[in-house]
Amino acid sequence: MYTMSKICGLLIDLDGVIYNDTQPIPGAKETISWLKEHNIPYRFITNTTMKSRETLAAKLTSMGIDTNRNQIFSAAYAASLYVRQREGCCFMLLLEDAKKDYRGLECRSGTADFVVVGDMGETLTYGLLNEAFRHLHNGAQLIALQKNRFWLSDKGYMLDAGAFVALLEYAADTQAVLIGKPARPFFETALSDLGLNPEKVMMIGDDVESDIRGAATLGLKTCLVKTGKFRQKDLDKSGIKPDFLLATIHKLSTLDSYFNLQ
Repeated sequence: MYTMSKICGLLIDLDGVIYNDTQPIPGAKETISWLKEHNIPYRFITNTTMKSRETLAAKLTSMGIDTNRNQIFSAAYAASLYVRQREGCCFMLLLEDAKKDYRGLECRSGTADFVVVGDMGETLTYGLLNEAFRHLHNGAQLIALQKNRFWLSDKGYMLDAGAFVALLEYAADTQAVLIGKPARPFFETALSDLGLNPEKVMMIGDDVESDIRGAATLGLKTCLVKTGKFRQKDLDKSGIKPDFLLATIHKLSTLDSYFNLQ
């Protein structure tokens, strides 16, 4: 008979799980307090590419969730490590705040070694896309911080970076290196920082593909929440069966019997 091992740590998505754009999700603050009360370690992992880790930490703290940047693993930060390790320079389709994690890496002249694509929202222009294309045409490597199709903002559903990564892949006849979720190394880096094996960690997310499928592939337990971008038709179409399905992260404490509580 299969017995599920106790959950000893968590990886938690941000947008759609802890907050929706600028609005905290009810009960998220109390849930993080519950985790701290029972000494359950966690890391926030996010495909958000518009903000630096410092800004994300400040945003969480303003919502009553005291956080420092070392508790956050973002796709933008992971890509900056990738470029630094290869001693290259990059052309970035990123907002200015997200570029804070790339100090010293921006290509000032000539062809970049890497083109890094994140979400620039409505500031992305044809001119910037064409400049990125020219770098790729001259041999730069395309780096996708994530390939999400869309996200949920205060204005409604919005195109995400994945749409523009696909555009550049097609135009430059290349394949992007994926850095954020569901890329295996991204999860592995966060697990290493937790110091826990995958079977002892659960991923909590609202995206059935990047959060749930990505984590399950590595052997993590999975919890899908019905907030953020969750749509029942996406879950039905995916064929994925998360270990747990909750209305909101506020319901996490109802799974207390599955945790290694202290």
